[in-house]
Amino acid sequence: MRRPGFFRIAALSAGLAIFTLLALINRVQADSLSLLTDLKYEVLNLETTQKADNAKETRERATFSQLYNLDIQKEIFPTLNLNFGSLFDQESSRTDRTASTTGDSESRSTAIRPFFDLQFSTALLRASTSYRKSELKESDSTAATERNFSEEYGAHLSWKPVALPELELDFTRTEIYDEPLTNEQRVDSYQLRSRYNYGFYRFTYNHTTTDAWSSAVTEDPLNPRNEGKNLNHYDSGSVRFNRTYHDGKVNVSSSLRASRQQANFSGDADRIAPTSAGGSLIGRANDPSPISSDPEDNFTLSSVDLLVDALPVEQPSFGLDFGTRTDVDRLFIYFDDLGDARSSDFSWQVYARDRDTDNWSQIAPVQDTTNLGEKRFELSFPSLSTRYIKIVTTQLAPPAVNSGEDLIPQRVEGWRTLPANTSEFTQTDWTTDLAVNWRHTDKTSTGYDFLYREQQTEPFDERKTQLSYGARISHEFNDIFLGNMRLQRSELRERDENPVISHIYSASLAARYLETFDQSLTYSFSHENDEDSQTSIANAVFLRSNLDLYQGWSLFLDNGYSWQNPGDGASSNTTFLRLGSNINPNRWLNTTFSYGVSWKEVTGEPSSQEQDGRLVVSIVPTRSISLTAELAFRDDSGATEDSTSEQRYSLNWSPFRDGTLLFTLGFGKYQDSEDEEITSLSPALRWQINRKTLLSLEYTRSEREDTEEIAKFENISLALRFFY
Repeated sequence: MRRPGFFRIAALSAGLAIFTLLALINRVQADSLSLLTDLKYEVLNLETTQKADNAKETRERATFSQLYNLDIQKEIFPTLNLNFGSLFDQESSRTDRTASTTGDSESRSTAIRPFFDLQFSTALLRASTSYRKSELKESDSTAATERNFSEEYGAHLSWKPVALPELELDFTRTEIYDEPLTNEQRVDSYQLRSRYNYGFYRFTYNHTTTDAWSSAVTEDPLNPRNEGKNLNHYDSGSVRFNRTYHDGKVNVSSSLRASRQQANFSGDADRIAPTSAGGSLIGRANDPSPISSDPEDNFTLSSVDLLVDALPVEQPSFGLDFGTRTDVDRLFIYFDDLGDARSSDFSWQVYARDRDTDNWSQIAPVQDTTNLGEKRFELSFPSLSTRYIKIVTTQLAPPAVNSGEDLIPQRVEGWRTLPANTSEFTQTDWTTDLAVNWRHTDKTSTGYDFLYREQQTEPFDERKTQLSYGARISHEFNDIFLGNMRLQRSELRERDENPVISHIYSASLAARYLETFDQSLTYSFSHENDEDSQTSIANAVFLRSNLDLYQGWSLFLDNGYSWQNPGDGASSNTTFLRLGSNINPNRWLNTTFSYGVSWKEVTGEPSSQEQDGRLVVSIVPTRSISLTAELAFRDDSGATEDSTSEQRYSLNWSPFRDGTLLFTLGFGKYQDSEDEEITSLSPALRWQINRKTLLSLEYTRSEREDTEEIAKFENISLALRFFY
């Protein structure tokens, strides 16, 4: 690959011109200058003992890291601003081991990331150009020095006139290469976005072109390098209509959405394309029972951090709900910045299910790779057709990672692999929908919705259609009772197969007897005939009760019963109960309690029971002291025997009124039925010496024991931060 000479020269020329211009301005001074310095020294001691032969291994690692971040902003003209700076991050460590198979080692990683942004801004027009470079150098006494380079060039233009369509243009080029030269990657991305509001209509159009090229050295003498190119064009547009009639009693909304994607492949590039349905995000911040768990309400990826500072670690899950069965064999996890993290650092599991009443099935094997150019982890697995899919992994904690780091996913995408001889792949998708809401009286309202979707792919002649329509009614009987009912029918057809026809019915009755007591009763029913003419039936009854006993004391009780008769499996029924309470008698005390239990019976299998509970007590005796205790347990019996218990205690003390000095103390204990036990103690001191200097001292001591080994971990960290 030719080095980015033109772009590098252009960037340097632009930078030289800018600095020359600044030099000509009288009394050139930065309008904003910020400098951040982080110095950190960390000592880690780890001792492991094998129970089988009492063999011991000790490891001591001392790490010194230094980070300098300079950011300068300058207003050249009232409409022209310059932002430039650089980051220097270096970490040096020495590791001493007592094991006979390994020796002492030293390592150093250095990251340098210069950047500049030039921004032009007016009320009508905005434009910007940017350049960023990253150089990561890694050296180890046991391996050769490696260098990884990343360069990114960007340009942005937006035009926002009055009463005319808005336009936005973006260009990004990312180039990645290493030394010694083994892998190269270049990704060019062009984006055009437009929006326009006219009366009751809203028009949108988006176009994206991505041109990706990659080259890698192989061990095959006949084909020393693998080179491939992937060119993607994606167009999407929509028209939306929304209007009310009859003094706001009738609301009509409708939309037409269409998209087309074309992918061209050449060379040795992987033939992959996005799944036919994008999918909506699902997940749990902690998913200790991935086979039987359900997604959390209002889940966001911001609640998932793959790196934590102390044991015990949690097991988060996140994935996609495609809406209908969709072919998928790859999942991509995107990040803002990978840093030093690689996919091989983690353990990955993939689970799938077709209905929200089914248990999850694990998909294996799972292979992982790291794509530095796209800043993502890629997971591949055997192809399957499913509606729900999720990724389950385990957080990393010291000594596997240094404390103070984070790695939070930004988005998840589903992809599918095409045949190796595919040179062009085209996918079209269009959807139309209509929703009508009519408020007949102050107490009664009805609604109707309709949706039709059609998807086609070439050259495989795949065609999928979805038709669904339904009606709903809401009626307020009196000041106490409110009823809702909904009926929906959907039909999904693929090629010449029999259609999958489903009917869904639900009815609910909500009652507010008192200002402090309310209940809601819900019944749901679903009936589905699949493409093999098998019938699946599911029923569920759910009752929720909310009671405010006294001011500062609330109680809720959930109970329900469900029974399913799947067409391709054994019948089952589940009874569950959950009780929770919050007690806040004064501003010094807050107590939260919850307990849940469920009993499940499956034809031909032993009965199973799952229960879990949690108690959290927070005490704030003075403004400077707060204490928290958290107790939790989970127990599964029957087909799956598994149990865990966890204790966490924390103390926060700020002796000075201004809060410049903060002392924290944490203690935790974790046990499970697999004879694993983890205890940890972590005091810390944080001192804001002045408004520009922060000193932190942290100590962590933990012990982990399982059936095979005992590991004792000790970590001391001293950090000093200056910012200006």
